[in-house]
Amino acid sequence: MIVSGSSYWLHELGYQPIFPQPFGTLPDSNKMLITFVEIGLFDIVKTLEIIGGLMLVCKIFVPLGVVILFPISAMVFYNAVFLNQRYDGILSVTYMGTACLYMNVVLLLAYIRYYLPMLKFDAEMGSLSDFKRIPEIFK
Repeated sequence: MIVSGSSYWLHELGYQPIFPQPFGTLPDSNKMLITFVEIGLFDIVKTLEIIGGLMLVCKIFVPLGVVILFPISAMVFYNAVFLNQRYDGILSVTYMGTACLYMNVVLLLAYIRYYLPMLKFDAEMGSLSDFKRIPEIFK
């Protein structure tokens, strides 16, 4: 994610990218990616790739980083497999379009204990006094 996001921003800033940004080999994939660029969503996605990737590499707020990167990896998977019709890569761990999602799912499962409290069926709303607990995060 860091390499992909950095490559995009290097190109946007006028430098040589690490690798050229593919914009889909089939029309539907191309339409989706070009639309992301036109509406400004691609800039946000590439920035979040860098931020989320750095969170994982630096081991800072890792569960949050995994959650940030999950929808991005899901869209990469959708684009790579379904929009580009690369069904042969669906089980491949070397095809980046699928490996990205699979690695993210493994990380989600590895950090499941941090997500389980969010799945409480009858969760009660917090209060302003909960903000006093924020320093506990940094201990």
